[in-house]
Amino acid sequence: MSVPVIVLNFGQSVLRSLDDYTEAASEIYRLYRAGNNIVAVTSAQGEQSDVLMAEARQIGPEGAAKNLPELIQLGERRSAALLALALERVGAPAFVRQARDLGLKAKDGLICDMDVAQLKDDLTNHDIVVMPGHVAIGPKDRAELLSEGGADLTALYVAHRLGVKARLLKDVAGVLEHDPKQSGPAPRRFDAVSYDEARAKAAPLIAPKALDYAKENGLEFDIGTSGIPSYTTIGAKTGGLTALPAPRKLRVAMMGLGVVGGGTYRRIKANSERFELVKIMVRNPQKYILQGYKPEELTTDFDDILAAKPDVFIDVSGPIDPALGFCKTLLGQGVHIVSANKQAIAEGGQALIDLAAANNAQLMFSSAAGGGMPVLEMCLRERGRITRVEALLNGTTNYMLDEISAGKSYEAALKDAQDKGFAEADPSGDVNGSDAAAKIRLVSLLAFGKEITLDYIPRDTIEGFSPTPPPKGAMKRIAICWLDGDTLKTALELKDLPLDNFIAQAEGEEAHAVFTFENGEVYKIRGKGAGRWPTTESVMADLYDISATYF
Repeated sequence: MSVPVIVLNFGQSVLRSLDDYTEAASEIYRLYRAGNNIVAVTSAQGEQSDVLMAEARQIGPEGAAKNLPELIQLGERRSAALLALALERVGAPAFVRQARDLGLKAKDGLICDMDVAQLKDDLTNHDIVVMPGHVAIGPKDRAELLSEGGADLTALYVAHRLGVKARLLKDVAGVLEHDPKQSGPAPRRFDAVSYDEARAKAAPLIAPKALDYAKENGLEFDIGTSGIPSYTTIGAKTGGLTALPAPRKLRVAMMGLGVVGGGTYRRIKANSERFELVKIMVRNPQKYILQGYKPEELTTDFDDILAAKPDVFIDVSGPIDPALGFCKTLLGQGVHIVSANKQAIAEGGQALIDLAAANNAQLMFSSAAGGGMPVLEMCLRERGRITRVEALLNGTTNYMLDEISAGKSYEAALKDAQDKGFAEADPSGDVNGSDAAAKIRLVSLLAFGKEITLDYIPRDTIEGFSPTPPPKGAMKRIAICWLDGDTLKTALELKDLPLDNFIAQAEGEEAHAVFTFENGEVYKIRGKGAGRWPTTESVMADLYDISATYF
């Protein structure tokens, strides 16, 4: 199965602080879960290049210095590493490649060659590749800095060689008719700008040599900003002007402030220009007031949620009840739902999906299965083609099985999982398989259109597990759904897998999944299946998808 690739460049103007790497990682994750592989090209953070240049002037020779690129490239390399770390935290697979690794060669400040086969291989094996811009390998095997705007040029060059589109992300939502800081009416945005007109209209956004390269090769590309799902296209023709896209600020209510709820709270607060948190329902407000939450944000009464008139309700609680009943009530009023509550969504099933559709409300629950691995999105995209799904649907038990196989006792492995936030205080759902079974129910519904009960799923427990004899490969508990003729079959099986098996290669809280299609093609996805930030990121991606409908 061919996977589309998008090349992104995160410009210096959008990587000003460490928090900006979290937002950049979110942009990449949203595109990744939509079914794309990503090449992310980074510029140095903020004024990092200027700082390094000042150091070079202080200690280096006057005039040209052959080793200057070795110092200056540290800014871009640092930036690439920070972005990869931000992606790793949210559970998205990321692999850093340097210019030398990819055979990226330059002459006179311009890129002239690249090992395309290596990059394609990296995308196959890692899905997301992060690479520094502005540096390549020049004559005599020395690092060489590219011309001004080198990160833009790198992104365009890589996109051209891969035969895909590049997107340059800046601090504005595209090419505007005038500077937004000028007095008078707000500027409108160009839908498209020709290469020639871009020299004047987009001069602050893209370096001339990068624009020259695009024109010479007939390469269309987009300019925009993270979180805004529309762009200005630079290409052969200039298009019309439209109002700048501006999302409506959504009122958000929540239920639950546990591990994932706390992470979601922080991310919503960090995106206050997009979302307003109006009320949070918890069992014990005093507990959270002592942790620094504001009393006016908290309630124990669902009527307070209704009175807050939210646009979106986020359920990051645990039990089926009362969550399912609350979701039905709110969907009936046209309120959008984002849910990480796999038990409630699995129990609600198709009827809950139909209720949302009948009331023109969105029901989003990608965080209910897979954590940072977009397994449910894949089920929805490819429904009707899928004949078999094999997946690790519980990152907690995968982590525990790895620890037990390495010599820890069941009790020690469980405590570690709880200490790291992978397992709840009551871990029974993880270890006895009911958590993974609820996710199997969601997979069967979305991938195969079949509603099944928990009792329909045979499942192995890992409670008290101690491998005797030691495994020959890797112990994994695999969730399986497959079609046997017209009959859907399922299982949750503990298996000793050979080490070269793709699913066996998931380490710790990681999750892997393999989809088999009716034509025999196989598609593999990966991510982190447990933890605060992977699940939080999935919740936020759903929230952004809802927000995107309000432009």
